[in-house]
Amino acid sequence: MAATRSFVAPLLRIAGPVALARLGIIGMALADTIIVGQLAADELPYQALGWAPTAVFLVAAIGLLQGVQVLAARSLGEGNAEGAGVALRRGLVLALVAGVVSAAAMWIGGEHLFTVFGIGAELARPSTPVMQALALSIPLHLIYVAGTFFLEAIKKPGISTVVMWLANIVNVALNLWWVPEHGAVGSAWATVGARVFLAGVILVCIFSLRDAQRFGVRRAKAANGPSYRALLAVGVAAAVSQAVEAGAFSAMTVIAGRISAEVVAAYQILLNLMAFVFMIALGLAAATAVLVSEAIGREAPHDAARAGWTGIGLNAIGMVMAAVAILVFAEPIGRVYTADAALAALIASFIWVAALALTPDGTQVVTASALRARSDNWFPTFSHILAYAVVMPVLGYWLAEQQGMGVAGLLFAIFWASVVSAGVLLLRWWMLADKLPRAVSDEQR
Repeated sequence: MAATRSFVAPLLRIAGPVALARLGIIGMALADTIIVGQLAADELPYQALGWAPTAVFLVAAIGLLQGVQVLAARSLGEGNAEGAGVALRRGLVLALVAGVVSAAAMWIGGEHLFTVFGIGAELARPSTPVMQALALSIPLHLIYVAGTFFLEAIKKPGISTVVMWLANIVNVALNLWWVPEHGAVGSAWATVGARVFLAGVILVCIFSLRDAQRFGVRRAKAANGPSYRALLAVGVAAAVSQAVEAGAFSAMTVIAGRISAEVVAAYQILLNLMAFVFMIALGLAAATAVLVSEAIGREAPHDAARAGWTGIGLNAIGMVMAAVAILVFAEPIGRVYTADAALAALIASFIWVAALALTPDGTQVVTASALRARSDNWFPTFSHILAYAVVMPVLGYWLAEQQGMGVAGLLFAIFWASVVSAGVLLLRWWMLADKLPRAVSDEQR
């Protein structure tokens, strides 16, 4: 009976709020880009480059916290509710350490983080203060992420969703206040302000939960749960994987910057649009990871396999629908992003390539999450290194610079890298899905 259980409804119940929360995360970046594009369009390249190194550090640190979600859900599957609280508390410590280290590295690196990759001083110098302001927001955002992973694991994702969208209101208000006078730097400080709100409110919500005691949220020593070693066993592999992917996408931004300011602005806007849609896939990836982890904790490998395949299938449907939608509204989307008519037309003309990449990109993230949920931590990392650190930047450089394809070349590189990653990961999932991981209990030590 368990093998025929449908996971569509449970996946959608978790994925819906999670996707909305992830859309809220990218919604901040979307609002930043739109407001700067409308009120200070000349500073869009500075904003794009300021985000490039920030994204690498932030995404890597978020990957480091992936163990909170996986092991909190597995603790619940094992009947150890207090273990989820242990995962949360230790995750918050990791969030602070990773956030402070990341911010310090960006401040110390400064302008050199751009010029070392061939970005001219005329772009690097005004982009540096944008990056340094955004760096200060990283520890705050990681606190929110650790709390969000915990809430998703205990199947209360709606809380973090509401908090995120309230923070979006704060972000828009601060952008409208500061961008007209301070441009891209003002937008970066708006992000800092919004993330102060995020971190503070999510912690208040978690520690005020009615069943906080049952989940061991407030108990420091008596509860038994995942160790730092167990959290890092999942998190380090995810961090390396996500850092490689984010670094590769930032390298593509650098390639765009080497071509022209117009190309870097158009590429960043199209990447922002793809990231907005990608949040749907991230929502399904998180839901898939929770249900697969929980099934592994119950030692039900067939349920884990069905949950994984269901998440992969639902993602394919969602990505195709999203691709059709952005194709239909290509021209209005270009005009919403920027008041520059020529740039808006350039964006609209290449949306079809961005739409092409959505399905394989979403497939690889859902499949990677399913694999990590069953303790296959490093294979997705090596797959991402192959696809995004080798295939994508080399192909992007060759198509965009050497073949003169510009923005289209960068987008085609993303498409083919995602096809490689999705294909390798799907094959791995097909080989392992019905098997119970060995030494699952060892991860708790």
